[in-house]
Amino acid sequence: MNLQLFAGPVTTRAIDTGRRDLDVSSEILRLNPDATPFAIILMKAKKQMTHSNYFYWYDSKLGEWWGQVDDSDEIAATTTTIPVKDPTVFRAKDIVKVPSTGEVLFVTEVVTTEGSEAIKVTRGYGTTTAAKIAKDAMLMRMGNAMEEFSRAPESRILQPVKGDNYTQIFRRAFDQSMTSNAERLKTKETERNRLRTDQAIEHRLDIERAMLFGEKKQDATATRQTTGGLLSFIQDNKFTSATAFDEDVFEAFCEKLFTHGSDSKLLIVSHKVGAAINKFAGERIETRSGDETYGLRLRQFKSFHGDLYIVPSRTLEKDYQGLVLGVDMKYIKYRPLEGRDTKLKMNIQNPDEDGWRDEYLTEAGLEVRLPETHAYMHLDMSDWKAK
Repeated sequence: MNLQLFAGPVTTRAIDTGRRDLDVSSEILRLNPDATPFAIILMKAKKQMTHSNYFYWYDSKLGEWWGQVDDSDEIAATTTTIPVKDPTVFRAKDIVKVPSTGEVLFVTEVVTTEGSEAIKVTRGYGTTTAAKIAKDAMLMRMGNAMEEFSRAPESRILQPVKGDNYTQIFRRAFDQSMTSNAERLKTKETERNRLRTDQAIEHRLDIERAMLFGEKKQDATATRQTTGGLLSFIQDNKFTSATAFDEDVFEAFCEKLFTHGSDSKLLIVSHKVGAAINKFAGERIETRSGDETYGLRLRQFKSFHGDLYIVPSRTLEKDYQGLVLGVDMKYIKYRPLEGRDTKLKMNIQNPDEDGWRDEYLTEAGLEVRLPETHAYMHLDMSDWKAK
């Protein structure tokens, strides 16, 4: 695509030697969107300016309803002290169900002492008879049961968790000598036009790689910041499988991905992984376009757990060609520093240089909220297992 990001034709005599900064944050998105689909979607649909190169947010979520027994052996039907992995899930006077046996427990006390974490309970607190409980059985909290004229129960408040990141300065310069600029070309497009188009795409590729793979850092010695990418925020939500990638494994991944968050998410894959999905799920894939796909033509896969919009990315290649990223776009934002969204800075060469130099400059970071709403797996391309 020949997109001119300046007014009027560029010739040797007509080059504006004054320094100008053009806001091209919208125009740059129209250049070959298939090259960087994730960056395009972020910049078009999920942009929010930040007023500082350091930005932060707070995530809050519902309290946990599930706990788990943590013992070396099964628990007898008469035992009233039950070791648990996380006692903070429970409060005194809670009603707890043991799904594997159906038994109901009434919590009389919660022990939070390190090394002795447990709940003390009344067994068989219902019509189901007390029975042995497996050493790693799941326990479901069902709320509390308060006596008449009772005092208020112990509060259950979860403090929001702070997340933060930095903006990163991305610069991509390109130049040409005036001698080269004056030479006639066989093509109608000037070299400056060509470079502006090509370098805009390269600049966007730089940003997409950082938004996927970057790690946050503030280098005080060099007054430099790097932004944390998606992977750095979701390391704890990795899916693995002992069997080769097939429809069953893919559905299991979808189950993990859709456990929390929206019922419609992006799936960023390499073209090789996308082709593998198409082999076993071709009949369940439809091509969509419009507002629901951020203006791009994307393939939609309907799983039992939710809808996936498949985004094939050229960024995922070589050692990353087996990477599969599930992204909940409701909880992710592109954060340019105010006044520092993508600009084309023209004629930044030194006054005595016999040539011109332009550059694209962007300062931006990534906000990733509620990491558990996203998920990823890394397929070993030698045996197609998620490791």
